[in-house]
Amino acid sequence: MTYSRTEGFQLSEEPEVWIAYERAVFRAELQRITNFIAGIVAPHAKKAPEDEWDRLVLDQLGGVKATLEILTRMERSS
Repeated sequence: MTYSRTEGFQLSEEPEVWIAYERAVFRAELQRITNFIAGIVAPHAKKAPEDEWDRLVLDQLGGVKATLEILTRMERSS
């Protein structure tokens, strides 16, 4: 990916470059979600197991995490 003020963000003409970039973004977001769950949401759930909000957050973020894990390791179909 390149950036210029006149043209903005530009991707390579090669699909493999797009896929590599997208996977890198997915990996970064997976790490952020994993850290958020482990460092913030899970300790909250441990201290307040009856908290409906926290259960909802854990369920939803668990789904996001699972999806990002799949996207980071999927092979490109030919």
